[in-house]
Amino acid sequence: MRRVLFNLLILLILSWAWLTGTMAASTESEPMSPLAGQGRPLFLHYCAACHGVSGDGDGYNAEQLDKEPAELSNLKFIAKKKNSQIYRAIKFGGQGVKKSQLMPVFGHTLSEEELWSLVAYVRHLAGDKDHPVVLPDKTSKIRPATPSKPHDSVKAFSGWFAKNGKGSSLINRGEKLFRKKKSCFACHQLEDEGGLVGPDLSRAGFTYTPEWIFTWIGNPQSVKPKSKMPNLGLDNEECRAITAFLASLKGERIKKQWDVYLASAGDPVKGKKLFFDSEGKANCGKCHSVNGQGGRVGPQLSFAGTSRTKAFLLESILKPKAVITTGYSSVLILTKKGKFITGVKTNEDDSSIDLIDKEGNVLHISKDEIKKYKTQKISIMPGNFKDILSQDEVRHLLAYLGTLKLSN
Repeated sequence: MRRVLFNLLILLILSWAWLTGTMAASTESEPMSPLAGQGRPLFLHYCAACHGVSGDGDGYNAEQLDKEPAELSNLKFIAKKKNSQIYRAIKFGGQGVKKSQLMPVFGHTLSEEELWSLVAYVRHLAGDKDHPVVLPDKTSKIRPATPSKPHDSVKAFSGWFAKNGKGSSLINRGEKLFRKKKSCFACHQLEDEGGLVGPDLSRAGFTYTPEWIFTWIGNPQSVKPKSKMPNLGLDNEECRAITAFLASLKGERIKKQWDVYLASAGDPVKGKKLFFDSEGKANCGKCHSVNGQGGRVGPQLSFAGTSRTKAFLLESILKPKAVITTGYSSVLILTKKGKFITGVKTNEDDSSIDLIDKEGNVLHISKDEIKKYKTQKISIMPGNFKDILSQDEVRHLLAYLGTLKLSN
């Protein structure tokens, strides 16, 4: 009986120590320096997918990687690193410090000050007070102008690709760069291998035009400034090779019975009216925006004519659940009060989740209110357009989307 009581007492003491943080440092209760505070949103945006929201190495993408991400909350591990070492690892990526190539390069995306702010936040996550981070003199606040070396224009690349883009040696080089040299495989999947941060690229050649792939991988921020994908500092030849490889991944073609929709061209003027008519059968503008006009529930389509192939756009209209754009999966939340909430997740940190529901309402939900939640493998886009739209109406929509071009 005494042993039982003794064990119970020990259990209670350990539980109390864990809850009050006396067994381990709690970074949440520690004061955060202004520099670390600047680094926190950057960490959540770029790093948490692999390293975890609290730096424990348990991000949702961690289990997809061949090498476990560093546990940045581990004081013993972080205290051994100089500030300059952490800075170099972030700036130059894994290969730049002779570590795994899966760790991306951030020196072509973030300013020197932003890089140092990430160093400060990593110290904060580990509870390391003995190695304060101070900005060096003349630290630049300006993000680098990239690409530093000139890349082909879209027109020049298009002409080159038509002549040379299907060469086997070029494709093989691109595959090697993608899988083994750059950090692409850390974030993107190919046939169920690779990361979950970015879109699955198993059908990249079916989904994206070569021109878009080339433009995007050369400088993602030129297209989408808030993209999670860092600029990898690829030179022109590397961009060409990786584009050739991804463009070769066609996957399965669309259903043969859908060829009738592509047999003739539609009217882009009629397509635009269908897209934005709030009383019409399509009403795409309720969820999708074009050049700032429309809703925010679905992906913005301002560059759809440049970025997506016509076959992919057709599939997206007739069978939207076939491919759900990264970042637009539906999230189902069950609150502690028994209420179900569904929407597209726009942001998540360690205390809350932000959603946009199908009506376009912005919802901010504290995690203290959530009993459980999961990402659904379904699209919130209606799946009955093939039944309610005529063949001509689908053609008109495709024609309008084809006019939405990236100017370059």
